[in-house]
Parts: sequence; C-alpha cells; structure tokens
Amino acid sequence: MRREAARSWRLALRLTLLLALFPPAQAAAQAPQGDPPGRPAAQASVPPAQEPLPISPGGAFLRSVLVPGWGHVAIGSYTRGGFYFAAEAMTAYAFLRTRTRLSEARSRSALRESVIRSRLAEAGITDFEEIEMALDQDETLSGFNDLVDSRKGQQEDLIAWGLFLLFLSGADAYVSTHLGRFPEPIQVDVTPVDSDRTDVSLRIALPNFP
Repeated sequence: MRREAARSWRLALRLTLLLALFPPAQAAAQAPQGDPPGRPAAQASVPPAQEPLPISPGGAFLRSVLVPGWGHVAIGSYTRGGFYFAAEAMTAYAFLRTRTRLSEARSRSALRESVIRSRLAEAGITDFEEIEMALDQDETLSGFNDLVDSRKGQQEDLIAWGLFLLFLSGADAYVSTHLGRFPEPIQVDVTPVDSDRTDVSLRIALPNFP
C-alpha cells in the first residue's frame, strides 16, 4: 500500500510540474462537439488558418522609416509603435532645443567679438594680427566659442541618434511582421500512461508563407 501511494504521489507531482511548465494547448484539450468517437486525434488538433497580415514586411519597414511606429500600428503592435514614436519625438524636441541654444551661443559670441573690435578701433589698433591676438586672448569670447562648439557636437549627435532610431524602428517593424506570420510555435500534450510512465508529445506548427 505504501509503495502504491508513493507511486501515486510521484505521478501527481510529475503531472503538476509538466502542466505548470508546459500548459496543454486548448485546441488539443477540447475536442469539437459532434465528432465521431473514432476520429483520429491528429485531425482534431489541426490549428486554424491564420488571417493574412494587412501589410508586407517591406511595407511595415517603409512606414516606420517615414513615421516611427507607423508600421507597428499597422500590424497591431501598439506598445512598440508608441515607444518608437515617443523616442523619436523626444529626440526631435531635444534637437530643436539644442538648435535654439546654439543660435543663442553664436549671438553672444558675435556680440562679444564686435565689442572687442570696437574697443580696439577706439584705441587706434588696426593691425590684423594684433586684433586676432586680442580676440584669442579674451577669456569671455573663448568661453562663448567653446560653448558654440559644444552645441554643434550635441546637434550632430542628436541627428545621428534620430536617424538610428528611424532605421531601428523600420527594422523592428520588418522583423515583427515576419514573426507575426508564425502560428503558435509549440503545442504540448501530457498523457499519463501508468503509475511509472507519462507520455509528453510536442507538435510544431510551421507557417504558410504566400
């Protein structure tokens, strides 16, 4: 009795672990009503045909390159589409702010240079080399010029990042559209045979490409 009870507990534990790790497919677990009892199990568990996708992978790529997230929305992937749209919108906002700050830095640099040239002209200094030396030695003007260079670098980085996001969005939409043609990849059936043996069957469904 104890040996049979131990076997029953082991069998129940195995089934619980298998069902937790590999839940059986609903289509395989529920047979259609009205089928004859002698119908083969393979015919009862044929996965239904998938609906065709609204666009092709190439079309999803082009849409997402034109408008980030557009290709994802077309195939129903709204979360990913919203992420790429928000990321590109934030990049565009940062780019516009950097352009405004770059324009301000250039205006300050130009104003400071005009003030220095006016002071040198009032002092009677007209030699080109002396004027350039005075401009190079002015710490305020040097600070404005460094700020202009920094803003230029930030602007170039944002342009590169925005282009990267565009192509990343397009590539992701392309891959997501391809993966959307695949049905459920694996179906698992667990069938207890006796107290010491359990059969586990795997069915892999392959996609039907047009």
